[in-house]
Formats: sequence, structure tokens, C-alpha cells
Amino acid sequence: MYQTFTGSSRRHRQVNLSGRPSNPFAAASSIPGSGPQSAILSAQQDRVQRQQQRERLQASTRIQRVWRGHSARRKTFGLWRQIWDEYEDKHTTSNGAYHDPDESLAQLTRLMLFYNGRENKDVSRVTWYGMRQIATESKTPCSGGPWPKAYLRLARACTAALRSRTRANHESDAALLKVLAFAARRCNLGSSDALQYYEALTAPSSTTLPSSPLRDALLAPLASSDAYTGLLRLLAQPIAVDLLDLLRSHIDVQALSDALGRELVETSTGSIRAKLWLLGNFIFLAGRSNASFSTPKYILAVSGLMGSLADDVDFDSAPIDMDNAAFDREVLAKVATGLPLNTYLYEQITSLIDQTTIRNLLVRTTELSPNGSGGSQHAQVYAGYALTLLRCFPRRADDLRMWLYLGPTSSSESDLPATQYFWYASRSSQSFQTIWRNSRDVVALLQASAQNTTGYKEDWTLILLFLELYTFMLKIMDDEEFMGSSGKRSSAIPISDVAELVTFLKNLGFTLYFNASVLNEDAGDSARDARPVSLARHFGTATMSEQNGMVPEPKPFTLAGLPGLTIDYLKALVTGLLRAVYERDSRRHFLPKNHWLMTDRFDMTSFIPGVVAEEENRHLVQDQDDEDKDDASSDEDTPRQIVSSHMNALRSQQARERRMRKASRRRYLESVAPRLEILQNMPFFIPFTTRVEIFRQFVHLDQEKRRNGHVDPDLWRQSMMFQPPNGMPPRDMLARHHAKIRRKNEFADAFEQFYDLGGDLKEPIQITFVDEFDIPEAGIDGGGVTKEFLTSVITQAFGPDADFFSETETHFLHPKPTAIEDLKVRLRNMGFKEHSMRGEVKSLLQQYEFLGRIIGKCLYEGILVDVSFAGFFLKKWALTGGMHSAPMETGYRANINDLKELDEGLYRGLLALKNAPAEQVEDFGLTFTIDDLVGPDDDRHVVERELVPGGANTSVTAENRLIYINRMSWYRLQGQSAQQTNAFLKGISSIVQPSWLSMFNQTELQTLIGGAAANIDVADLRRNTLYGGTYVIGDDGREHPSIQLFWKVMAQLPDEDRRKVLKFVTSTPRGPLLGFGQLNPRFSIRDSGSDENRFPTTSTCVNLLKLPMYKSERMLRDKLLAAVNSGAGFDLS
Repeated sequence: MYQTFTGSSRRHRQVNLSGRPSNPFAAASSIPGSGPQSAILSAQQDRVQRQQQRERLQASTRIQRVWRGHSARRKTFGLWRQIWDEYEDKHTTSNGAYHDPDESLAQLTRLMLFYNGRENKDVSRVTWYGMRQIATESKTPCSGGPWPKAYLRLARACTAALRSRTRANHESDAALLKVLAFAARRCNLGSSDALQYYEALTAPSSTTLPSSPLRDALLAPLASSDAYTGLLRLLAQPIAVDLLDLLRSHIDVQALSDALGRELVETSTGSIRAKLWLLGNFIFLAGRSNASFSTPKYILAVSGLMGSLADDVDFDSAPIDMDNAAFDREVLAKVATGLPLNTYLYEQITSLIDQTTIRNLLVRTTELSPNGSGGSQHAQVYAGYALTLLRCFPRRADDLRMWLYLGPTSSSESDLPATQYFWYASRSSQSFQTIWRNSRDVVALLQASAQNTTGYKEDWTLILLFLELYTFMLKIMDDEEFMGSSGKRSSAIPISDVAELVTFLKNLGFTLYFNASVLNEDAGDSARDARPVSLARHFGTATMSEQNGMVPEPKPFTLAGLPGLTIDYLKALVTGLLRAVYERDSRRHFLPKNHWLMTDRFDMTSFIPGVVAEEENRHLVQDQDDEDKDDASSDEDTPRQIVSSHMNALRSQQARERRMRKASRRRYLESVAPRLEILQNMPFFIPFTTRVEIFRQFVHLDQEKRRNGHVDPDLWRQSMMFQPPNGMPPRDMLARHHAKIRRKNEFADAFEQFYDLGGDLKEPIQITFVDEFDIPEAGIDGGGVTKEFLTSVITQAFGPDADFFSETETHFLHPKPTAIEDLKVRLRNMGFKEHSMRGEVKSLLQQYEFLGRIIGKCLYEGILVDVSFAGFFLKKWALTGGMHSAPMETGYRANINDLKELDEGLYRGLLALKNAPAEQVEDFGLTFTIDDLVGPDDDRHVVERELVPGGANTSVTAENRLIYINRMSWYRLQGQSAQQTNAFLKGISSIVQPSWLSMFNQTELQTLIGGAAANIDVADLRRNTLYGGTYVIGDDGREHPSIQLFWKVMAQLPDEDRRKVLKFVTSTPRGPLLGFGQLNPRFSIRDSGSDENRFPTTSTCVNLLKLPMYKSERMLRDKLLAAVNSGAGFDLS
């Protein structure tokens, strides 16, 4: 029975329309060619054969038709040639000219009927006709009417002849070029005709053309402005310099600039390689004279080209010494991103960086009223050009800002400084007012700026240039001049306006970070940024895509169409400027309290959980960043001297690709972690106490991740015994985190036993102190011994005997600037050679790195230590994390105000130089050099160092004194101690994420390290104190009488003595910022007997006060202060 699920046993009917047997078990037919399948196949074959026969018939018909047409044309053309030749033979005059223009025009028309540029005889006919027409023109002018088109046809005919030329003939080539030049002067070559014209004259075969006629032909079309569009196509490729020299002597800069401006507007996309050659050749042809810079169209053309190349060309890199053709073929054709420059391109483009030209660049803008309509467009052009230079030459940015800041070379005291001019112009713009009024309107404004470039271009140009100038001004201006109290004329904006500027920057910066996902999506760039795995296609095939004419992928939108000025650029600029103003306000407090906070834009109840969740997302891309760092380090290990310039270019491309991948992941993080981005880059938007809570949450999250959920040290050690990572034996794992430390040798022993741990120093460590006989001290490390160990290492390593750190005049610590040089001098005195010193220098830097890890360990564990670092040194910690989001502006930038803390004498001297009249500057007798005193105390000697190349021969003048001050500040604050500082920060970052440190400024970091400087809150300390022994609180909840006396005495003590007591017990005179509930270990008191003649003692390792059971308030007070002021602890027991 046929079974179904319908309840019916009847088989359904099956209909087979394919012609194939439906039974797979049926035997095949034994008769060949029989059956329905064979019939179908036969019909299909017949149909194919008939179709092929028809196609063959149609093909033969076409061939016959084409051949008949070809034969007919050949006969017809031959007949026309014969007629044309006979007419020329019969009507040739003695002077070669035609009788009248009509006759000449008729002969040209007949000639064009059969002309073929590949036929040598036709080329001879064109040349013959051209020579006769030249004679005719000399007798009877032929212009107007049909003649321009006639001459255009003649020029096209000559161009076709040159393009088809196979061998050289000096006489005929000279005549053909003469005719071509004659026709080109009398017609209007369009862009395509001009392109073919110049391609024919510059083809490889053109090297055999006669030089004088060739020169005339090259210059002939330049009288027509339309020909410059075609000339641009020619300039977008490498050209011989001698040809460019010839063109430059006859070029019309205005016409070339107009053509380039139209080309940039009509063609927004194009080959990067072509644009680069166009830029270099255009600068070469137009020249770098003041006359060129006075033409707004020239400035607009250069600015547009450079801006479109800002993201793809490394203008600041060292040039490659190759000729143009080889450079284009061997480098530009193979490098997709980060295109380098060769010597020719480098010389042309860097010629734009001229001090006099740039200082006078803003003359035309400041002479114009910002609200005037007559010159506002030109002001925007020159200001936009200045911004483009800053964007394309980041390594010269400070020089450019300084020249713009100094202003015109000839100015009077009554002139308004450029910074103030652009401030008033920016503040009055509609875009500024919109952002200043409400931060919620900024997204819509930025979106509108990207879509409507005309309406916002002038506003953003003025705003961005002001921000650039103000950024530089903050670097070189001391606090007194900034506040307007120096007595001299200041170029800073009024201090009363700074609050308005900060509000504008806050609203703009907040939106750039908090709404990054919206802005990235609107830029059409979110697909690339959100998927790091798809980035390979951006780098591997870019050049091929350009060669195949494919449209390049969209890039992040620019601000109001300003070339090269992207949202990322704006973000870096705003972040750096906000940090600089905030830092100055932290010193001088010129803004209202809480002016920096933006808590109204957050739900603060869910802010901390939200940030912690975003921090977990950050780990998703951290590993990829680490991989790129590994790739970069492997490149750095390759010996530089064995690498060719071409390989350097490829390496530069790979480094740029890594930076682009990192930037892509950064933009992805901006989209998924906006709160975290704000905390890392603009932490002052959030209250300090909230950030401290977030920091502790981050640490706790990291501990759970690293310790498999076991934050408690004992539980972690227990888990290691049963589940050791990576198959390592448990005893070996725990042994790595155990050390025997000798008293008075804490740092040396710790460095020897714990340095190899690296970042694993985060995990719980066990310390056993031993005496000089290697006998362990009694006690079990339950956390207190670890604290004692860390504080002992810090006390020893940061003391004056260790010689790792130096003190400022106000007793704040910073890495000793001459530590490495002092070591080298000692080693030379011991007979070491230079090559054998590397190991000792490396060991010294490793010790700095280990010290960074120790400080990081204290931050990580919440252990307060009594050590105070210099503010400029702590700023480098705080700005390390910010470099992940805005590397150009948020990293530490040395300035004269920080120099005051390091060396006030040098600070005063530099201020005197800065404020001196221009005619007195050279009287200082300074050069761009600095003297360092290096060596041990008994062998000190002076070493002169140059601040710039050739500094010993460069005098300090009124023109370059700001550069001198800038370089001097950089050297003293940054360059001199760079290796030591970098090693120390490397150690800290291995324990504490740099992004966590970026949440705090230098003052806040010092509070995290050593505790809050506020008065000791006795009530809070009492609430968070633990009691032991007899002092344990019983069921009645009442304190022991001696404890009650202790707290009564503490409440009566002045704050200075309270701090002494706190330091006596915990080794630091400051309490935790969030209260004594955060002290680790907790403040504890236990009894030490009933003998009232005993002094109180402490165990600072566990923050324990051992207090005898005093019965008298006076006795307790006297004994406590005596013990505290004695500076002793264990020894009084």
C-alpha cells in the first residue's frame, strides 16, 4: 500500500515532461538513437547548425560590405588626392601664396576630405599647404568667420602627423612644427585638443624634433586661455625640467590658476599621483614670487591641491634622490598611501614655507573688515591657505604658527594683533554663536557645514585659524602676560572673553567625542571604521584602482569643504587647546568654579556603570593595537644603513598603513565608547571624585580579568595551585612573585628579582625580609609586608643617595636630566669603551622602568606613598593616554611656564629676552646652543649642545627669539631627560593603562599618589578604624576608655599634628581622596599593654597603631606627640 500522511492510499499521478526515464532502475534502451531523448537532441543540433550558417552568411556579407566600402574610399581618396595635387601644380604662384583666402579655405576643405596622418604623402601635403597659407597670411590676413575652425582643423592634422611619426627628418619635421605653431596661434584649442597637442610634442619620440621649431610650437597655444586646461593634463605627469623652464618664461599665471581652479571644482576626485605632479609642476611654472602670492586665485589653486593631498602625501619626510621619471615609475606607481617626495617635488613644495611670505600673508586679511563684503572672500582664501600649510607640514607647524602670530614684517603699534582680530571675527560669526549658545545644536551645525560648504566656509576658516594662533600663543605666553598684568601690550584676547571661548570649545569638543558615531556615519566612513577586518582592501589595491579609473573610496568629510581639514583635525585642535587653557586655569583660577563641568549632558546615576562597560569594549581592539606595535618594532630593528631609498618609501607606506588601521580602530572606539573618550581627552568635564571612583572600578575590573575572578590575593594563590596558567608548574608561578629582600638593599634586591615580571607585577607578590645573615624576619605577608616593601623601595630609590631623581627648588622630584651622561663619564674614567657602555646604559634605563612599575603598583593597589613629583613631570603622565585620540596636540608640549618650576633663573632670563626691545636682543650675545654640566661631583665638565642644526653659528635675533625660547624650553623640559622619562612612563603604563592616567591632570595625579591635601577628617577616620586585642568593641557597642581618650586628643590636635600622627601610622601625611574607607590596609589600633610609661608604636606595613592603655588624657597626648615627633616606630616598642 502506498502510504501517505493524508489518510489516502492512492498514489498521486506523476507527469514526466523531460523525456528522460523516470525509473532509475529501468534498463537503458538497447536500440541506439531511439526514444524521445534522442529526438530532442537531434532537434537541438539542427537548430544550432542553422544558427551558425546564418551567422557565417551575415559575417561574409559584412566583410564584403566593409571591403567594398574600403576599396571605394581608397579609389575616391586617390582620385581626390590626384585632383588636389593637379590643382596645386597648376596654381602655384611665385611667392607660394594663394590668390585669395577663399581659394586657400577651399583647398584646406578638400585636403581634410582624404587626409590620413599615417600617410607620409598626406603629411607632406599638409606641410605644403601650411607653408602656402603662411605666405597667404602675410599678404592677406585670414581671420574671423570660418578661419578659426579651419586653423583648428589644420592644427589637429599636424598633431595627428606628429603622433604617427615613426622616423626623424629634420627638414620636414621643422616645416611641420612651423605649420603647427602657425595654426595653434590662430585657433582656440579646447582641453582635449590641447592635451593631444602637448602629448604629441612631449612624447618620447619628440626628443629628435628640431629644438627651435619645437620651442615655438610649445609656446604657441599659450595665448589662448582655453589651452591651459589641456596644459594641466600634461602637467599631471613628470616633465623634463628644461621643458618646464621654457614654459615658465611664457606662462600666464592668472590663466593657469583660473584653469586649475575650474579643474578642482569640476573634478573633485582624481589620481593622487597625478595631483602630486600637478602641484609640483604648477608651483614651478607659477613661481614663488610675491606677485604670485598676491593673486587669490593662485593661493586658492595651491591650497586646493595641497589640501586634497594632505591625507595621502608625507610632505615632511626626507626626499628621495631620484629623477622625475624613475621616481614616478619605481615609487609612486607602487606606493598607495603616504606618498613620499623626490628632490624636485620637495624643493618645489617646501619653497612655500617662507617666513617673509607667510608673515605678510595675513596683511590682506587684517586690512579688511571681518564684516565687510568687499574683501571677506579674499580674507577667507588667505586664511584657508595658512590652515592648509599647517595641516600639511605638522613638523613645521610651530614655525608657521609663530610667523602668523608675529604678523606683518612692517606694522605699527596701532595695528590690531592677528590673534585678537581673528578672535573678534570668529566670535561674531553665526557658527560660533550657534555652538556657544547650546551644545545640543552642534551636531546639526556640523552636518550642515559638510553639506553646504558655501554658507559656512568663511566662518570655519576664521574660527580654525584663530584656534591655531591661540594654541601657539598659549605655548609662548607667560601667565602674567596672559592675565594682562605684565604691563606690556598683549596680543592675547581679554581675560574676560576667555570664559566665552571655553564655553564654545566645551560645547564643540563634547559633541565631537560624544556624537562621534553620528559624525562618522554622516561622513560615509562608518563602514570602513567599524570593521577593521575589511581594511586590507584600502591598502592593497588603491593604486590599481586609480590606474583602472575606479572612483576612490569616500573619506571623512571636511569642514565646509576646506581641503584637508577634517573632523579629526578639528578634534585634535580643540582637545589640545582646551587642555592648555584648563592647565593655565588650574594655576591662576581665572574662570568661575565648576565652569568646566558638563554633568548636565550626562545621567550621572548611570555614568560610572556606563564607562566601565565601555572600558570592557575597549579590550576588544587592544590586541590589534599590540600587534601593530610589534610590527612597528620589528621594522625599527632593521638596520637603516642597508635599506635603499625605495625600501624606505615602502617602509614609510607600511608605517602609514598601521597608523591608518589604528586610526580606524580609534574611530570605532569613539563610536562605541563616547564616555570613555571624553574621560580620556577632556576629563575636566566630570567631577574629580567621580573619576577617582571610575579609576578604582577600572582597576577592580582588570584584577578580575587577570586573576580569573579572584581579586583577593590568598584566593588567587590558591587558584594558581590548582589551575596554573599556560601549563606552568604552580610552584614556579608563585615563586616568580616571591622575593627575599635584605634591609637597606630593598631597591637592588627588588630590581633583581622582580624586573623580569614585567606587567605581571600587577599580581599579588610575597615578600620575605631577611637580615644581614639571611635569616627571615618573623611574620606572614598578609598584605602589610607588601606595603612596607613598596614604601621602603620608594624611600630608597627616590632618596638623594640613589641619584635617579633630582629635586626642584621647591623640593619636587623629576628624572635626573644628566643621569645617562653622568654614568658614561664614570664608565670612561673606569676604562670603558663607547660600545661597551650600552649594556650599562640599558641597565640604568631598566631601573627607571622598574621604578615606574613600582609607582604604578602603588596606584594599582591603592597604596599611598609620601613622594611628590614635579608638575611638568606629572603632566607627561596625564597626557600619555590622550595621545590615543588626538596625537598632534594632546601629547606633552613643553612651554615656558613649566620651565619656571624646573629652573626659575632660566625662566626669568628667557622672559627678559622675550620682552626686550628688538634692537637690544643681539646684545644678549646668545646662539642656539646650551651648556650642560655633566659627570660625577668630583669630575664635572661643560658640554655644549646645539638646539638646532648649525646652532653654534646661529645668533639669536628679534626675528628668531621665540624659536630660541621654544627650543630651550623643549630641551630642558623634554629633550634632555627624554630617555629616562620614557623608560619611567613605560614602566607605569605596564601596570596602569595610560588611558586611565589621562583622566587626571598633574595635581590630581599627585593626589592619587600621595593622598588628599585637605584637613584630616577625624570623624571619618574614627568611623573607618578597626580595633584589635583589648580594644575590640564588644556587644554593647561602646569603645574602650583609652580609645575614647585617643579620639578626644585627636580632635583637639591642630591639623599639622594630626598629619604627623597619620604619617606615623601609615607612612604618609595625607588621607585618601574618597575618605579613609579607601585606605588599604585600614587604619587599625590595638593595645600594647597597660604600662603607661611606654610610647605608642606602629606597624606601618599594616597601618597599625599599638597604643598602651593610657588612663590620663594628658599622658596619652604627651606620649603620642613624643613618639610622633621622634620619627621612630618599631624601635620604641
